[in-house]
Amino acid sequence: MTMMRRWLAVCAGLTAVVCASGCASSPQKALLGRTSGLVVYDLPAMQVMKAAEAELSERGYALLPSTDPYFLQTPWKVSGNYDMGSSWSRLYVEGRVRADGRFVVRAYEMAATTFARTQALPFGLRQTTGATIDDKPNATPAELIASEPELQTRSARANIRRNLDLEWAILERLNPDFANKVKEQVDLYVAHEPR
Repeated sequence: MTMMRRWLAVCAGLTAVVCASGCASSPQKALLGRTSGLVVYDLPAMQVMKAAEAELSERGYALLPSTDPYFLQTPWKVSGNYDMGSSWSRLYVEGRVRADGRFVVRAYEMAATTFARTQALPFGLRQTTGATIDDKPNATPAELIASEPELQTRSARANIRRNLDLEWAILERLNPDFANKVKEQVDLYVAHEPR
């Protein structure tokens, strides 16, 4: 029994060391992300959306056409190889004008993973009704539907999550002085945080 306790103590110690060394920047990143999630802009809405568009472009994403000027979406970006597995990701940026006239931005990432040659590449147009996609108002153009991945049953389901890093990058692009002040405050807070 004593040997088992020693073994558990050694494992717990190693786990603590690995977590402490691997998560050094995590508190700063979490605090900055939470801050960006609470930002309300007093700027013109299109200026904020142009900054979001520039940030997406800098990250290597193209934009799909949209009928809503406050909604940006990207096609799927694929990384990895199809023999071992690949990661699919796409980003959405949604803007909303509040009742008081200020503007809020929310960014989301949808991600999916495919494993070892299970990827069925996009093909043709999928329609469930007799009507064409052009008959529906506010629909994406028909030729862009083929950019959706067909995920097999052995593929991971696509999930969507809030992308606070992208929201922070948009904030930095629009107001670098404020972003630097927030970074300084976060660094001070984390440095004086009781351990």
